[in-house]
Amino acid sequence: MKTAILATVATLALGGVAFAQSSDGHQGNLPEVDLGTAKIEGNKITGVSVWTPEAGYLVIHNDAAGKPPASLGHIAVPKGQSTDVTIESSEPLDPATKVSVMLHYETNGNTTYDFGPGSTDVDTPAMGAGDTVVNVPMNQ
Repeated sequence: MKTAILATVATLALGGVAFAQSSDGHQGNLPEVDLGTAKIEGNKITGVSVWTPEAGYLVIHNDAAGKPPASLGHIAVPKGQSTDVTIESSEPLDPATKVSVMLHYETNGNTTYDFGPGSTDVDTPAMGAGDTVVNVPMNQ
């Protein structure tokens, strides 16, 4: 059930422009989600690491087969590095089902995850290099 996926949306050098390294060892100002040690355990995904330039949420989304993905669970993460994060789902997660972990930013200042149907302009998905959403699939 362990995944061996490391998803780093940030490219350390774009067109020869290098990013400065922060005091926590992170390069640049782009978010990173790391599922290298993550695994599905019942209704949780454990072992997730994230670096984010702003406070936000790690969100479990399902594979909606052509429809907008549903949010199955989320956890708040502070600005900076968070390791060994556990995200709880509202339902059991089947390792054979495709789910993903997506970073969303807290955009409306109320410290509540508000993104969803009818409310897609708040707590929006984080964007990485090249406007790519930080969305990491859990492949079992």
